[in-house]
Amino acid sequence: MKVELAGFNTDIQNSSTSPETLSAAYARISRDPRPIGELRAESAGEVEKARRSNRRIVFGYGHSSVAEHAVFNLDVTGVSRVAAECLQAFRLASYTEKSQRYIRLSEDWVTPDEVTGEAAASFSDSMKALFSLYSRAYDSLRAAGFDSEQSKEDARYVLPLCTTCQMGLTANAREMEHMTARLRAAPAGEVRRLGSAILEAVLPAAPSLFRHTSPSSVDSFASEPFVLSGEGEVELTGWDDDSAVGTYLLRRKGVEGRAGADSAWRKLSGTGRKALFDEALRGLEVHDALPRCWELARFTFELFISSSAFAQLKRHRMCTLLAPPCVPSADRTLPPSFEEAGIGSLLEEAVAISLEAASKVPGPAKAYAALNASRRRLLVSMNARELCHFSRLRADAHAQWDIRAIAVEMLRLARMRAPHTLSLAGGKSSWEDLQPRA
Repeated sequence: MKVELAGFNTDIQNSSTSPETLSAAYARISRDPRPIGELRAESAGEVEKARRSNRRIVFGYGHSSVAEHAVFNLDVTGVSRVAAECLQAFRLASYTEKSQRYIRLSEDWVTPDEVTGEAAASFSDSMKALFSLYSRAYDSLRAAGFDSEQSKEDARYVLPLCTTCQMGLTANAREMEHMTARLRAAPAGEVRRLGSAILEAVLPAAPSLFRHTSPSSVDSFASEPFVLSGEGEVELTGWDDDSAVGTYLLRRKGVEGRAGADSAWRKLSGTGRKALFDEALRGLEVHDALPRCWELARFTFELFISSSAFAQLKRHRMCTLLAPPCVPSADRTLPPSFEEAGIGSLLEEAVAISLEAASKVPGPAKAYAALNASRRRLLVSMNARELCHFSRLRADAHAQWDIRAIAVEMLRLARMRAPHTLSLAGGKSSWEDLQPRA
């Protein structure tokens, strides 16, 4: 594992060498009448004074948002997919990760901290076997006529979650402080080390902006492993109907009060309701975000999906995503190409290796032996605005087949409850078909 500070923001006009001078200067805007430029110039010339100011304002007064003005870029390399998922669970940051879909991988994995001695040697033998199956799967798919992109995309389903990855990470100091505390409460040793490595990378650059970095009881609770049981692959378990947004649209048009809007909504015909939504959405283009009032409608799903599909779902961080660690099991997603190429048994062999490896390691390490094909149960709640954005990318004809099937079904179920709210939800490829007809 390696975490390196690649960069941070500075006051370039005043040749500042620390992001702390910007946060300290901006903190004074609310109480100092001087122009911002003067505040920045003064702060840049007195770094130690800026640090004292940050400590007093951010931690003494509790104005934590000031720390958001300091932004860091980090190179994160040599971590497992397990650790990457833990890191990428934080919403207010940006991540760009090495893709297993587009890059053919060589043997490279992380042995969990909890596995040592003979157990580590046995674990390595299992991982070598899985990477061998990955190569066989790729070659077999190519021989069956699938192109290189499709073959890489589907062969990865036999890869384990201990596979090494790398990413670029950008986040502000407030979020990084939160990250370090929570990661250091994780059950897996690698994840705890990642939290410490991030802190070690950023602390010298901005010592005044990091104080609450030790895990609290809340961090421990949030990091506790848990299990969700259930049935079904895509289920809508909670929802709002069209009235959630529709009554707000009526109030915008002058209907008085919540009670008045509720009454007016009930009196509207189906045609009237459609016209109300069509008017609000008139002129919306495929790349436009829906109006913020669409966030008033919310939909909760229970999903049972592959780890490969989860890797794409987790990128949509503006939602509530509750996902237990992936534990190897016989439940797996079989790529259709495997069936067409007659190599379904290859995945079954990978599942058997995964289960055997997991049986020999302690609890926190079991996730490392899970496959991209391994299914996991999780809860996700999205507002209608985010669900529409999610559908633009994941219900599109060009989306990866696994996540696309899930997104299409989520959208189908939600549309049954709120057809007008979600009238323009769908993939970019179906945009013309979504447009209202005269």
